[in-house]
Amino acid sequence: MTRGENGFAEVRKLAGLDGGKPLRPHDLRRRFAVTRLSFWHQQRADVQALLQLLATYLGHASYSDTAYYLTGSADLLAIAADRAFLDGGAA
Repeated sequence: MTRGENGFAEVRKLAGLDGGKPLRPHDLRRRFAVTRLSFWHQQRADVQALLQLLATYLGHASYSDTAYYLTGSADLLAIAADRAFLDGGAA
């Protein structure tokens, strides 16, 4: 185990995130991205206009790199579908 991996393990333990499935830095980034988009949907924000901001939050030069973290999120798809049925998807 490298020093960086050991540090992440220590932080996971301190935060109480060691239970169940092993947690990776990628998992935290994905949860942040999905949570941020969910919050924007709940605020009825123009999510399309905010996608580049999300890419910036994650340190990506383009949204296509960020999209990797959002693929297949059941939570996010459910929120987007609810919003689409309520108001036709309008921002």
